[in-house]
Amino acid sequence: MLSQLLLPQLKAATESEDCNKGGGGGRVIFTTSGGMYLTKFPDWGTATCTAPDQVYDGVLAYSYAKRGQVILAEELAKRHQSIQWFSAHPGWSSTAAVEDAFGDTKDYLEPMRDTWEGAEGLTWLMGGGGGGGLVNGELYLDRKEQVKHMAGPFFSEGKFTKNSEDEVEDFMENLKKASGLN
Repeated sequence: MLSQLLLPQLKAATESEDCNKGGGGGRVIFTTSGGMYLTKFPDWGTATCTAPDQVYDGVLAYSYAKRGQVILAEELAKRHQSIQWFSAHPGWSSTAAVEDAFGDTKDYLEPMRDTWEGAEGLTWLMGGGGGGGLVNGELYLDRKEQVKHMAGPFFSEGKFTKNSEDEVEDFMENLKKASGLN
């Protein structure tokens, strides 16, 4: 909702000659997580836990939200091409949320990052990505584009987490309604 309310300012920043001299302009970065690799975005009722007999699962709710951010960056990059839209994964960072989600099994995520290491790639994106070459709508980690969909025993690029065009359109319409932007 916030990025949509800021569209006039984001467009103005993109059109500003002063901003463009420094590689600036309108840019939105959604901070996602590796948790989004667990699933594709489900139907709206499942994602919002409003479907009949739906039981809340905190890990899946988090994964849905983070997958949704990746979809949102892709879609807004198509719809508002003059603005830069990115999703970025800070890497596995040692946080209370990781502790809550993984507990004693968090060791397989090592080496985890400290706060600065997690924020570094995000600040690089905010600063323009080293002078350009960024691809609108893409997912970044460690200053590089990343695959958005992994599957299989070797975590190769896969389709398990990929939504269809109809599912993405349904997501965007429901998100618009839920945020009161109809």
